[in-house]
Amino acid sequence: MTAAIRWHFVGEPDGRTIEEIAAVLTASGVVILPTDTLYGFHASARDRAAIARIQECKDREGNKPLLVLCSSLEQTLELGVVVDDATRATLDAIWPAPLTAILPLREPIAASCGTSTLGVRVPASSWLRSLAAIAGPIASTSVNYAGEPATTSVDALPDEIVNRVDGVADAGPLDGQPSTIVSFCIEPPAVIRQGAFDFTQELWKNARKTL
Repeated sequence: MTAAIRWHFVGEPDGRTIEEIAAVLTASGVVILPTDTLYGFHASARDRAAIARIQECKDREGNKPLLVLCSSLEQTLELGVVVDDATRATLDAIWPAPLTAILPLREPIAASCGTSTLGVRVPASSWLRSLAAIAGPIASTSVNYAGEPATTSVDALPDEIVNRVDGVADAGPLDGQPSTIVSFCIEPPAVIRQGAFDFTQELWKNARKTL
């Protein structure tokens, strides 16, 4: 297997690097990238073969759905998620942010792994939004073997994981704060997982009437 491409940057990558990563993703590649929360495995959200490779990278039994990173609320709608006017207004007010919204799907896509719902996020990181605008919606899941802690530094990655992917982007250590997850599949919407404390507090303050 060809050695994984390596990208190194501090803060955000330049446009050329973003285009290089997008080219790997659109060619059915799997890459490890820093997000606005943790390091993650990434692939095209509509590419079933690439999604299956991510499940193998994590040594998962079965097909657990992956969340999807999008460039905008409009791009999430193109995936087929069902959003009423109230939910759309709420997400439009919050995103981009480390908020993953669980939304119903009209029909499953590769990243949803057969389920009728999908976790989507418009990330706070502007370069990730640019990447999704070029490559299309990106499936994402934390870098770790199933049941083990998520990776916050590329230096901590075992060789077995690096050897399974097509590219690795190293942006240094991350703070390890997961995204806040809110399900909009129930009424009223419910927080499934609280992420970074400051963001969660701000979310409750500004969206208390709708969440």
